[in-house]
Amino acid sequence: MTASRPWRLPRALVRALVAAFALVLVGAVAVALAGQDWSVVSVMLARSDGGRIGLLLAGALLISMAGLGFGYLAWRAVLFELGPPVGEPQVARVFFVTFLSKYVPGKVPGLIAATKVATANGVGFGRLMGTAALSMSLVLLTGLTIGLLAGVHMLGTQVAWLVAVATVLIVVVLVRPQLVNHGAHLVLRVLRRPDPARSASPRGIRFAVVAQGVSWLVTGLHLWLLAIAMGADPVRSLGLCVGAFTLATTVGMLTVVLPDGIGVREAVLTAALTVVLPAPAAAVVAVASRLVSTVGEVALGATALAVAEVAIRRSPASGPVSEPVSEPGPDQASATAPEPTAVPVPATATEPAPARSPAGEK
Repeated sequence: MTASRPWRLPRALVRALVAAFALVLVGAVAVALAGQDWSVVSVMLARSDGGRIGLLLAGALLISMAGLGFGYLAWRAVLFELGPPVGEPQVARVFFVTFLSKYVPGKVPGLIAATKVATANGVGFGRLMGTAALSMSLVLLTGLTIGLLAGVHMLGTQVAWLVAVATVLIVVVLVRPQLVNHGAHLVLRVLRRPDPARSASPRGIRFAVVAQGVSWLVTGLHLWLLAIAMGADPVRSLGLCVGAFTLATTVGMLTVVLPDGIGVREAVLTAALTVVLPAPAAAVVAVASRLVSTVGEVALGATALAVAEVAIRRSPASGPVSEPVSEPGPDQASATAPEPTAVPVPATATEPAPARSPAGEK
């Protein structure tokens, strides 16, 4: 009696679904780019010297991509803490497919695609959810902490105690990093998801906290360059722009009803930037920030996925990676089963047996 094997979709159907989702993802990204207000670029270029504004825009784009790169390092550190090692190309593929899936309408298709890509690249569903919960805890913690910088610039020195609160929060997490694990476990319980097989180590959490904090600080500089392009004072606007972008993006993440915090993020940025810019110029910078962030995310994601795909195909062990607990489906059983080999027979067994004596003969 043969053991029953889990049913799986045929390979041809799986490949067709993967190709269909890839087309949907490309289309969703194209729609997101087309839906941006590109007119702000001409508004900024017409304000002063076009060459100078062009350099500021290019610098803002590169800085935005660099900030996302530090965010990837933080997520990668958490992933490695919660399970066995995974190849670097596979990690990049899982992260950027999951990240770019936010442009696909609806949460369910993106979640299904991220889960299938993660499973095919050696990251189980429980580990993926654990990584997401822990990473989101770090993103919100560092985002709200650094975002308090904007409060000081917006409300004045009477709220300078916010800086002390931010400093204490970061120090507490660095001293007692296990608090982040507790927060992630609480998020998973609220979502009714199982806890990961193991928790992140204090060293791994500290690295992820630092990397995510650097990600916020670097990414916020793109808003600073855009504000300078619209006439803001470089010294006065530096801390405000970094804090405002971090706070606006974090608040947008908490507004789960709106995709990617559209509208909320721009409103917070515009309100904060009016401290250093007139309201119309502040609105232009807020819209330009969304444009630069979207283009940077798409450019870095597409580049990283292309490099990862080339690396995986050139790898000697290229091919789909399955979870350790999975078994080959019925359509794979015959292809993966080893061919029977001949069992060596002892030499004595090949010799003819002695003839029996007739009955009664000795």
